[in-house]
Amino acid sequence: MGSKNNIVVSVGRQYGSQGRVIGKLIAQKMGFSFYDVELINLAAKEIGFDPSLFAKADEKPGLPRFFQNVGEVLLGAPTAGDDNYLSHSKMFEIQSEVIRKVADDGPCVIMGRCSDYVLRTNPNCFSVFLSAPMTDRIKCVMQRAGIADEDKAKKQIEKVDKRRSEYYNYFTDKEWGHSFSYNLCIDVSMLGVERTSDFICDFLRERFSGK
Repeated sequence: MGSKNNIVVSVGRQYGSQGRVIGKLIAQKMGFSFYDVELINLAAKEIGFDPSLFAKADEKPGLPRFFQNVGEVLLGAPTAGDDNYLSHSKMFEIQSEVIRKVADDGPCVIMGRCSDYVLRTNPNCFSVFLSAPMTDRIKCVMQRAGIADEDKAKKQIEKVDKRRSEYYNYFTDKEWGHSFSYNLCIDVSMLGVERTSDFICDFLRERFSGK
């Protein structure tokens, strides 16, 4: 399949909605590649440093001290005003280039990272946002993260959602989680994980029939 025909599914999700599980199921059922932490590793290789360092800054807005530390490791000891200063915008630019490369390589599912915005001019990019009721997400996070306290799980959910929202809104001209920002929005609780993935796959086959 040539690059012009590559279907790319960009998946945004609320924390605890099991979006990553659904994203992987879509990739498996459609025979697509799947990128999440893999995307971080590829982006890290682009600038030649440990992926674990890049992961610390993943989906976080602004210009935290972390980036100055990375810049010092890679480039000496630049200041924030120095041209060599590794800004968050530069990191986003690098990751965006990686997203465009994997989209050209073949059909794929990409989790978050403003991939819908990065590929906004790509007619074969289809964006999905997955949500779920807070009660369901609390149960999911408690089980997945081994958190025994509901309030603690809820605070974790709110923290991650806030981070994702700020990151998305910072780098795009859209609003995280709002229906006008995506092609399809789904409440996972309506169908469950397996059937939600089936529904999206069926939707993709209909949308891109003949591709």
